[in-house]
Amino acid sequence: MPLTLVPPRKGKSPNYRLRGTVKAGHKSKYIDETTGVTDRRRAEEIRSRRENEVLDELIHGVKPRHSFTEAAVNYAETLAPGSTQRLAIIGKIRKTDGKVSPCLVSDFDGWTVNAINQEAVDAVIDRRFSSHKPGTIVRNLITPLTGVLNWAAARKWCDKPSFERPTFKDKRTRWASEDEIVQLVTHASPHSRPLVLFLILTGCRISEALRVEWEDVDLNARWLVFRNTKRNKQGEDAVGEDRGVPLHHQLIITLANMPDKRTGPIFKTDPRSPGRGEPYRDSNGETGGGQIKTMWRGVCRRAGITNLRLHDLRHAAATRMLVAGIQEEVRDEILGHSSTETGRRYAHVPRQPLLDAIDRVPWIGSVPAVDTLAAKSKTPQVSIG
Repeated sequence: MPLTLVPPRKGKSPNYRLRGTVKAGHKSKYIDETTGVTDRRRAEEIRSRRENEVLDELIHGVKPRHSFTEAAVNYAETLAPGSTQRLAIIGKIRKTDGKVSPCLVSDFDGWTVNAINQEAVDAVIDRRFSSHKPGTIVRNLITPLTGVLNWAAARKWCDKPSFERPTFKDKRTRWASEDEIVQLVTHASPHSRPLVLFLILTGCRISEALRVEWEDVDLNARWLVFRNTKRNKQGEDAVGEDRGVPLHHQLIITLANMPDKRTGPIFKTDPRSPGRGEPYRDSNGETGGGQIKTMWRGVCRRAGITNLRLHDLRHAAATRMLVAGIQEEVRDEILGHSSTETGRRYAHVPRQPLLDAIDRVPWIGSVPAVDTLAAKSKTPQVSIG
């Protein structure tokens, strides 16, 4: 008979037990063991998993058993610290209580890699993701779980995984209107305004903006190189492409007037803040993250704008380029959606077609009086020292 759950008995162990005989052809195996848990739902998950394990052993023979935690921790070490996938797998320490956030290691604690099947995944979805959108399930469960098990399969610890991926269309389409852009720039603090302008006038990702350093900028040539971008990446933590982008005249003036020593990252925390002019860091000590979100909330609050994310400025930049009549292939080249052979080989070389294209994008708001001369000349001669 299949494995059944034996309820705890009064005066005995409070844990459920597994009991029964699993058969496969002429082979059979009797099981009488504890589940080690007092919760019936969890015990049922263990029963189903153990029955499948025994069936697999009877049919294919006993395989080496490796725990999911072992595979997850080893695989996570191959990922960049603070990466979304790594946090989904092993969690992060929360500032509030010092505990580790929900993650796959806690979801599949006690499981072996060769026992995780669709039924086990469905149980985790019911328990932890029942109120989440399909996109969240894919990003925080299916994708990182598949990554761990593919790593284990490559070492012959288990078979190659295959799980159902919920279909979803939750792609965000919010972008800032021209009026909202003006309000954001107007109400940004003197310290945060250069970063806001940078995001709107280049269309880069916030992670790219926070990594860019002064040595990557040539203000005289109006050219910037983003290092190791997402373009053509083969996996979240693989090496990406360098991408050269043109700098708008308004951005040239903004960067040239920044009160900075022009070494290291361009964008840092406010010298008057607790960060004291250091690179932006998240809760794990990596560049970007919580500090930049605090800054952004303040800008939006002062501008009276709601439901706008930093990444939405990338959509706003693309929209402004579209309205300015920039051709799609040029727009995609600037934004990093696609690349050309020339762009890949000569990312550090200013390209006139891209410079001409960015000149078509309108200035944001009125030109400050102090910058009028440079704006009219269109050839600001500045040095990054």
